[in-house]
Amino acid sequence: MRTLTRAGVIALATGTVVLGGTAAVQAAPAGVVSVSVNRLVLEPGTSGHTGTVRVVIKNRTSEPWSGAVAVTEPIAGTFVEAAGTSGCTGDVTADNRQIAYCYLDHDIAPGAKDVVTVSFRSPAEPQAYPQVAPAAGRVEVAGAAADFPALFRSTTGSLRNPRPYAQDTASALTVTAGTVTLTRQADGSFAGQVPVTVRNDGDAPHSGLLAELVAPAGVDGAYLADSGPCIGANVLPVPQGGYGVGCSQSGQLDEGQSRTFDWTLTAPAGTPAGPLGDAATLVQLEGGPAQTGGANIAGFAVTVAG
Repeated sequence: MRTLTRAGVIALATGTVVLGGTAAVQAAPAGVVSVSVNRLVLEPGTSGHTGTVRVVIKNRTSEPWSGAVAVTEPIAGTFVEAAGTSGCTGDVTADNRQIAYCYLDHDIAPGAKDVVTVSFRSPAEPQAYPQVAPAAGRVEVAGAAADFPALFRSTTGSLRNPRPYAQDTASALTVTAGTVTLTRQADGSFAGQVPVTVRNDGDAPHSGLLAELVAPAGVDGAYLADSGPCIGANVLPVPQGGYGVGCSQSGQLDEGQSRTFDWTLTAPAGTPAGPLGDAATLVQLEGGPAQTGGANIAGFAVTVAG
C-alpha cells in the first residue's frame, strides 16, 4: 500500500467535501425517485477492511416503481454485493473502478422508501492513522444521483484528519514451494503433494488468486483442492511432453498476509523410480494487475519413490 504524505481538506466530488473526518453527501434534485447515501467507513479488521453504505430510494410518483441502482465503487476492486437487489451486471470506469448495475428485488410503493445495503471490502493493511480515498463512490437511480466519500478508520478508532490514500497499481506477491515425491497408490499409480505459500505485500485490487503449475514429462495430472474452475496453463511454458494447469482460488489475500495450499501431482502406474525433472508454480492476482520480476514464481523438483 502507498500512503501519500499530504493531509488536509480533500475535495472528493461535486458537492462532497471531507474535512477532519466528517462528510456531507448531497443528492441530485428529485425526479421520479430521490436517492441518498451515507459515507463509507471502512473498518479495520485483523487484516483488511470492510464497510457498508445504506442507499435510500424514495418513490415520488403515484404508481409503484421498480428499476435498477448503479453503484460506482470509490476504490477499485472493493465492491462486494448490494443486498436488496439481484441480477447485477458490471462495467468499469476509466480508472478501473467497478460499476455494478443491480435490479431492485421488489417494487417501491407510491411515496414509500426502500433501502439497499452495499458492502465493500479492501485488502489494505490497517494503519494507525485514518485515510481517505481520492475518488468518491456514486449511486444513481432513474436519473437521481448521490456521491459518497470513503474513509479508512485507524486502528485506534479515529477518522479525524485523514491522510490521502493511494492504492497500489502493481501486484506484490511472493511465492515459495517445497519439493514433492510421488508415492505408489493402491491402484499402482503415483501421487504426491507439494505445499505452496503465497504472501501479498500490497493492496492492489483483486477478487482472488490464480495459481498455475507446469510439470515435466511423466506427470499426467495435477489438481488443487477446493479451487474454482481450472484450465490449461497459459502463462508458464509447458515442458515438452509435460503437463500444465491453472486454477482459481476465491477470496482476496489481504496485504501482509499469507496463504498456503497444496498441489497434488500424479503419474501413471509403471513410472520408473527416480527424478522426473523440475516443475514450477505461479500465483497471480485474479482481476488485478500483472506482476513482473518473478517473485510470484517458484520452482521445485519432482521425484518418483522406488
